[in-house]
Amino acid sequence: MSNWPKQSQMAAFFGNPDTNNDGVADLKWQQDNLTAIEPPYPMFYAGKPVRKITCHVKVADSLMRILTKIGDSFTEAERKQYGLDQYGGVFNFRPKRAGTSLSTHAYACAIDLAATLNPFRAKYGSRPNMMPMAAVKIFEAEGWIWGGLWSNGDAMHFQAATIG
Repeated sequence: MSNWPKQSQMAAFFGNPDTNNDGVADLKWQQDNLTAIEPPYPMFYAGKPVRKITCHVKVADSLMRILTKIGDSFTEAERKQYGLDQYGGVFNFRPKRAGTSLSTHAYACAIDLAATLNPFRAKYGSRPNMMPMAAVKIFEAEGWIWGGLWSNGDAMHFQAATIG
């Protein structure tokens, strides 16, 4: 899918993960909207193998296509070099870093990859081995937005929601 909602319309599209507006992830929303995919190539979180990635059902097929294409397009050595095997998370019920509205991660429609090589607020290109543009293009082909060129650079971050 490439027609992802605007961030301001995520609750209408993905459902509201905080249906009680109490700052707590709604368990029914999680049961109805979350699924798990198996990474198509070896991925790691804090040095441990990632067996499943929990994401929104509406992004699952797209995310699997993206990760499969990354797995096919980059050798194991290249995935390691660029940190594409370093999983930073998808579903994380929390507000945005600079606000009170929910993060795209709270809707399980965003993924962070290669966080160590692409730290939050690092200007893209300021460090070696930052997110390769070939990986960015794979996400963009599925309509995902990349945070690497945002004013507060977030090159580890990709989301299935447009800005605005």
